[in-house]
Amino acid sequence: GTLRCAHPKEFVGVIERVEDRLDGEKKYFGMKFTHDTADISLGVKSSAYKTLKSMQDKVKHQMELARKIRAVDEHDVAERVITSHFLPDIIGNLRAFSRQEFRCVNCNEKYRRIPLSGKCRRCGGSLTLTVHEGSITKYLNLSKELAETYNVSNYTKQRIKLIEVETLSLFESELKRQIKIDEFF
Repeated sequence: GTLRCAHPKEFVGVIERVEDRLDGEKKYFGMKFTHDTADISLGVKSSAYKTLKSMQDKVKHQMELARKIRAVDEHDVAERVITSHFLPDIIGNLRAFSRQEFRCVNCNEKYRRIPLSGKCRRCGGSLTLTVHEGSITKYLNLSKELAETYNVSNYTKQRIKLIEVETLSLFESELKRQIKIDEFF
């Protein structure tokens, strides 16, 4: 029927569905299946997503699968990974960085503002930031790579660029950067 593009209504009653059995005596037995199993709750113990360690590997394998499946638009998959996973993570970490606290390395005491002494008031230990540059930029290069490889929308590319500029402005020292005179004009 599929080869001749038959209308689905031609097959009503020919192909049995669960819905057809609900009113009769056969609703509890005789249903056909494709794979034998001893326990229906048995399944995969660990998914491929869990076995892959780095996010680069996970995204690489996801995009390979998207390329192989003809019904999937790999450009759309890349766009969705960027806009629904990577960008919210980067933006959330940027927000957390601006509101972060300081933490004592020894006793884990937290401070909203660093004490004038620069050391923990409880134990005298050194203080560290709770949010670091690496947690903000961890998906930035991967997002840029996906955007270029899979030609995502210009809007998404611009969002990535703006976030990159914002993170660079936070972490790049003005003293280290050489400025050309034409950048002032």
